[in-house]
Amino acid sequence: MKIKFNIITILVAIVFAFTSCKKEVPFEGYTITGTVKGLDPATVKLIEFNFTDRGAEPKIIDSTQMTNGAFTFKGIVEHPDRVFIKIGDEFNSEFFLENSAITLEFDTADSDRGRLKAKVTGSSLQKVYDLQQAKIDSVMNQEKFAPLQAIRPKMEAAYKSEDETKIEAFKEWRAQFDDLASQQRNEQRSFMIQYVKDHPESPVGPWVLGFQFSESRMSEEEMKAIYPIFKGDAKHTAMFKFYEKTYNDIFKNLGVGSTAPDFTLNDVNGKEVSLKGIEAKYKLVDFWASWCVPCRASFPHLKELYKKYGKEGFEIVGIGTADAEDKWRKAIEEDQTPWMHLNDTGEDHQWGIVARQYGVPFLPTTFLMDDNENIILRNPKKEELDAKLKELFGH
Repeated sequence: MKIKFNIITILVAIVFAFTSCKKEVPFEGYTITGTVKGLDPATVKLIEFNFTDRGAEPKIIDSTQMTNGAFTFKGIVEHPDRVFIKIGDEFNSEFFLENSAITLEFDTADSDRGRLKAKVTGSSLQKVYDLQQAKIDSVMNQEKFAPLQAIRPKMEAAYKSEDETKIEAFKEWRAQFDDLASQQRNEQRSFMIQYVKDHPESPVGPWVLGFQFSESRMSEEEMKAIYPIFKGDAKHTAMFKFYEKTYNDIFKNLGVGSTAPDFTLNDVNGKEVSLKGIEAKYKLVDFWASWCVPCRASFPHLKELYKKYGKEGFEIVGIGTADAEDKWRKAIEEDQTPWMHLNDTGEDHQWGIVARQYGVPFLPTTFLMDDNENIILRNPKKEELDAKLKELFGH
């Protein structure tokens, strides 16, 4: 018996043969499988880091419900980066998110004030980062630096006592280790910088360097030399975005020679005061908070400068930020600072609007400017400020 096939039947058979043999396209994103020991149920959120705007709402990458101590996420990232993971209302951690199958394991019994150490598998970047952190620890824990380990417990005991005599005694004792501590910091930073130089495109690089890239820890020359090193995926990380903003603030937007933006805030009496409305030949805008020890430690010397130049057109504008208003007012009263104080309290004691506008990286942050708000000095050291005021006022 002869079997006849028409052309349509043949074409259908061919198409079916090809489609049935076609391999499934592998998923090119990430799959996160997580377990949490000691907590259930809870909402788990993946959150982007944002170091460029301290007052901004966190950007949530994804959110899911944990059940039976387990959770999963699935998605695609355009560029790998370190992310923040929030587990319930109490716990959090960090890890590198990349397009791979990642396993996270947490144990709430190992919490350090809510921070959990993640056991991460499947993330090659996390593995690299952990290795570099171990190397940094080995630099910091060299035998020659062993005497520095005694500093923290003594410091905590002194400040906990709230006894000024004990605190001063601690400071005098601590001074003997200044050179050794400086050597330790320099060796740590040298290792970090070298890693960046050796791996300019790695997204791990900015996280290894961390907040060493700041004007409190590097000179302007160092920052100018290091900033152009980063390339490729390194420039898409949240940490590099912080570097970018820091660099632009220092050398472009709010650096020496730039014009400081105007603002209006309330003083201690509730009266609105604008920067442009403050009549003075020279203004030192000082961002501070009641909890900031270096801020308040600088006040005695600022009092001397205010007494010396205040009647000649020098004004200090203290801007309290990232603080509770009652604590801000109490500190002003306790320290008896005679200059103008303005309140820039942010929600939940975060950086206020003006602090964010000025890109305040840390406290204290200060700007010396003229009567046209042209910035003369940015975060000057004590000696730099003294020399400049002596130059400006002639004595």
